[in-house]
Amino acid sequence: MNRSMCSGRVAAGPPALPTRARSAQRTTVRVYQSLRSVEVIAELIGVLPRKGAPVLQKLLKAVKEDVEEAQQQRQQAEQRKDEAVAVMIREKDEKMALANRFRQQEKMLARAMYSAGVRDGRSCLEYLEKLKGIAKRQRVKGWTQVLEQRPDLIDCLAKAAPSWGVDVNDSKAAGNLAGKIAGMLNVLSNRIHTFVPELGLVVYAGIPDSPTSEALLCLAEAFGVPCERHPSVSP
Repeated sequence: MNRSMCSGRVAAGPPALPTRARSAQRTTVRVYQSLRSVEVIAELIGVLPRKGAPVLQKLLKAVKEDVEEAQQQRQQAEQRKDEAVAVMIREKDEKMALANRFRQQEKMLARAMYSAGVRDGRSCLEYLEKLKGIAKRQRVKGWTQVLEQRPDLIDCLAKAAPSWGVDVNDSKAAGNLAGKIAGMLNVLSNRIHTFVPELGLVVYAGIPDSPTSEALLCLAEAFGVPCERHPSVSP
């Protein structure tokens, strides 16, 4: 019979680890989660103090690899950030270049229209009629044909001049708006809404009335005429 059992004393277990070894083991357990190698973790769990040096070397190597990987990831993140910023700058430059080309084209068109005799809102509207082949004596018919091909312009005019009372869903909307456009020439006297070379048509809000000025803007924008809405009255 086992003597330790008969005496009533508990059999002694394996000798306890020295205090320094226990501290090192606790430290190892705290950092093992950062290790990528499962083999190193398994070895650390059952390590003896006198055999700890090789394992600690592996631990330091694994931690060093983790640090290097983290640094590499940060560098890659910074590189991606720099590349994203570079793309944004390049896109912004491209948009600015496109806007500059568009402004240059607008200036060229405005100069061409000015050379063709466009000086104000009335002559601008007459220029558009020549451009679309609309005869003076058949303005309503001509504008009706143009508007029938431009539902977007019908919508713009109806919204710009609600007092005209034109329903865009009405089958006669194009004809009704054509009559309004023809009537605009009767109220757009010379020198109202000036046309400036390299700038275009400057439309003064509410001159001679709100429907006329807003409809003139719709027509100018619809046919690519450089224009600018001015809040003050014409001098």
